[in-house]
Amino acid sequence: MAIYKKILLAIDGSQASSQAMAKIASFATPGAAVRIVHVLEDPLTIYPMINEDFTYIELLREVNMAEGKKLLAQAEAALRAQGYAVQTSLPDLRELGGDIPAALKAEGEAWDADLAVLGSHGRRGVRRMLLGSVAEHFVRISERPVLLVHPIEQAAGRLGHEPPAAPEQTGMLKRILVAVDGSELAQSALRQASALAKEHGCEIRALYVNVDPFLAFPLLGIVYFQREPMLQAAAEQAANIRKAALDVFDTFGIRGDVQILDLETRDKRVADLIREVGKRWNASAVVMGSHGLQGMQRLMLGSVAEHYLRIADRPVLIVKS
Repeated sequence: MAIYKKILLAIDGSQASSQAMAKIASFATPGAAVRIVHVLEDPLTIYPMINEDFTYIELLREVNMAEGKKLLAQAEAALRAQGYAVQTSLPDLRELGGDIPAALKAEGEAWDADLAVLGSHGRRGVRRMLLGSVAEHFVRISERPVLLVHPIEQAAGRLGHEPPAAPEQTGMLKRILVAVDGSELAQSALRQASALAKEHGCEIRALYVNVDPFLAFPLLGIVYFQREPMLQAAAEQAANIRKAALDVFDTFGIRGDVQILDLETRDKRVADLIREVGKRWNASAVVMGSHGLQGMQRLMLGSVAEHYLRIADRPVLIVKS
């Protein structure tokens, strides 16, 4: 049975959204329904300094609407040719109000989408500082799984690296890397990834980064003079997480492996190690929960998902529940 039957695809004409559309084949089989959405922004909100020249504004709005319809038609033709059942939508923010992430969320909820797919390229300059990244904002407010596709050139340039090994350009999933941390949401992500691995017949690996508790909580060194009990507890937790992951693989009737890495230095964060493993293994995609452990540990370590999304060099599937 297909995991994702109804996919919401957000496009904006960018390289990122083109690559996002190409990745649909990795997560859905022909016959799945795809709703393509291009959100029409109001030029009055994009260019507030020229809002007195309404003639120019309305002309720009007409051009944007025509371009949006053209993008939708091209994407619809491409996906229909691949065997997908396609719908299109052009929500207008002048009529709806709000912003692009809110419009995409409303589309997904009204259509009851199983998965939302969009490119992650963010905005530049002052507007990014004011509004933030559409993709990042959408991930925060979405209640459904989100697949973010990062342009390879952007990911490499942002980090000052050569372009990473391309995670499968054929549209097929071959290797899925799942970040786990012992939380229920991480287990949910692992179950969803395992279902995908079974559906597509690909390899799967669970990755747990074992953070030194004295690194995560510096004050422990003052409260607890003996390190061994704390380190033993961390080792037991890692063993439990390994067993839980293997149990999930057994439940789905698939073969998978579990990799455990120790983080013992402040020079790197959990997300950095996930990225390194994904690159070395040439993962087709990385799967993780939108958040994991709560309370003080999250305060100390920050959100792994949020950090990883900013440095990712391959598609990321964020599981929300």
